[in-house]
Amino acid sequence: MAKRFSISASEQLHYQGLCRSYRPILILNHIGLMLVLIWWHLVLSEIELQHPLLLLSAVLLPLALSLWGNINGSYKGAIGICFISLFYFTAGVTHWFHPTLWPIGMSEALLGAGLFCLGMLYARWKGLSELPVT
Repeated sequence: MAKRFSISASEQLHYQGLCRSYRPILILNHIGLMLVLIWWHLVLSEIELQHPLLLLSAVLLPLALSLWGNINGSYKGAIGICFISLFYFTAGVTHWFHPTLWPIGMSEALLGAGLFCLGMLYARWKGLSELPVT
């Protein structure tokens, strides 16, 4: 697709409407991935750790930092979310093939892939909605 330098007013309204409707879904997916990771590491994991919150903070730090860009609704924040979600998708796929870790792997991979797709769509629509109107 060729680079666009301007859009019509009706296209701008359409892309703004898409951004408004998909942003809550993107935020819910982001928070859902965080909750699944919290639930797994604090409740369901059988690993005995002295400081489980230290492990949890290391796992959740990238998601927590990118949540601010997601809440603000910036398209650069959505692009960052796409890159971060690929790490969780990769970890989910590797966990999915383990005999005992497949529930967390499946949920982490599906939520990571959903976060990537929603973030990419949101970034595209947000970038197009901010083009000048001709």
